[in-house]
Amino acid sequence: MTGNEEAIKQMFSDYVRAFQTLDPRAVVSYCHVPCTLITDKGVLLMQSASEVEALFKQMTDALKARQYARSELADLRARQVSAYTAFLSVSRIRYKADGQELERLSETYILRNTDNGWKIAVAAIHDPDTMLRLS
Repeated sequence: MTGNEEAIKQMFSDYVRAFQTLDPRAVVSYCHVPCTLITDKGVLLMQSASEVEALFKQMTDALKARQYARSELADLRARQVSAYTAFLSVSRIRYKADGQELERLSETYILRNTDNGWKIAVAAIHDPDTMLRLS
């Protein structure tokens, strides 16, 4: 694995720690603007940092209502495909405050290398155990 792929994984781990604070402002700096989110409900394009923050507020409010406490990354794989582009795929388990499993999901990201490091440009949330096998 290249040093950049390790840096990509580290950035994502930092992002997960920031997300777990449930403070929407904590994750905005990890996202490229514009940024796209793809889910089973549709595609959302965020064109400003305030739109990214508003989306994360909706997400964190919904997770708080479901008693979310933390996430565990079951698998994390990254592959740099050019100087400015990388793919990252992860399998995540979310837990409630009492330790009970809340849900499992997989996510695939397209990252862009910027002057301020790697940023999330596209996030796709999909079925558990369907992560990309990047090797």
